[in-house]
Amino acid sequence: TLTRTVTTPIMGLGAATLKASIDYESAFAGVRKTVDATGEDAEAFFEGLSDSVIEMSKRLATGAGEIAGVMEIAGQLGIANEELEGFTETIIRLGMSTNMASEEAASQMARFANITGMQQDQFEVMGSTLVYLGNTMATTEAEIMTMAMRIAAAGSQVGLSDQHIMGFAAALSSLGIAAEAGGSAFSKALRLMEIAVATGSDALGDFAKVAGLTEKEFAALWKSNPAGAFAAFIGGLSKMDEAGMSAIATLDEIGITELRLSDTLLRSAGAAEMIAEAQAGANMAWSEGEALMKESNT
Repeated sequence: TLTRTVTTPIMGLGAATLKASIDYESAFAGVRKTVDATGEDAEAFFEGLSDSVIEMSKRLATGAGEIAGVMEIAGQLGIANEELEGFTETIIRLGMSTNMASEEAASQMARFANITGMQQDQFEVMGSTLVYLGNTMATTEAEIMTMAMRIAAAGSQVGLSDQHIMGFAAALSSLGIAAEAGGSAFSKALRLMEIAVATGSDALGDFAKVAGLTEKEFAALWKSNPAGAFAAFIGGLSKMDEAGMSAIATLDEIGITELRLSDTLLRSAGAAEMIAEAQAGANMAWSEGEALMKESNT
């Protein structure tokens, strides 16, 4: 009876514990392979990372092996050593709280930061912004992030902040615009405005007229707040029909005749208020940086 009810279960528990330990050591070996740490303090550094992974597994609903796997990906993606723990926890919390898989979230967020030049200590606030927008708009976190990746390059080139890019990405994906087509069209619209302002071409007058501004006012607003200038243009475009003017004809006069581009702008014009709300929400969530923590804790 003792053998059956006590000794055998204890032996089974010992075997399971040994297997779990072996599995974890194997997973953490991946961290050692991808994270660049050399010198006399390297071993102490890795011991500290291992301790942080195990401690994380006690607080989060994720096993230590999976957490180590995310940290291994972080090393591959070039996350700085001092940001490994914070980045890993952010990605694990996103995997718990959203429809994004951990590996997908890690690769997209790291590449977004590379494109826009975002500081690596901003991943948690970026994750919070992503969660907030996914909860408050008719889209998902995965769709927002996919769209953000499509517009990040053009957005950062014209001076959009990271949170502005996230806000526009949420609004566009909420309108049912596919990332491949809509992202390219939105990026092209930003470039057209940037070129118009930089060269002072006739298009500048067209953009300013739609926005209800003078050329000088539109150019100044674009240089100081490109998100605000774009929103002013979209807001003006949304009022064209009410004023007895054709929004489609107006775009045609500006030279915007490409179907994808005009469709994206017209859909945006029809949801000008929602775009403004997305921008305000993104700014608020970025400054507070609490949405991810609250949702993952729940």
